[in-house]
Amino acid sequence: MLHDPKEYPEPTCFRPERYLKDGKLNPAVRSPNTLAFGFGRRICPGRYLSSGSLFMTIASILHTFDIHEIPDDNGKAFDPFSSVVTGLISTPDHIPCKLIPRSDVKKHLIDNSI
Repeated sequence: MLHDPKEYPEPTCFRPERYLKDGKLNPAVRSPNTLAFGFGRRICPGRYLSSGSLFMTIASILHTFDIHEIPDDNGKAFDPFSSVVTGLISTPDHIPCKLIPRSDVKKHLIDNSI
């Protein structure tokens, strides 16, 4: 259902701007959460925990690290959608990048975390 071109034009392309209109969320575009976690009696009871955990993980990484891409041998930027691992969830195969702590305090936090 999330690949229906009527709902999401070019569904296989990474286009986060499809959810925006004039710099704000476009209410005319249905949120993928309405389908991804099911609906009715079979809706996922852990959907809020899942969404919250994913948000906190991404926010923590962006807060702690500067993320720099590593160009290939020819100096060309890596295309993360050129190689995808398929399965229950499709993910990029490998994205070469460098994670650099944003400060000495963040480095200390990373070094002392479990």
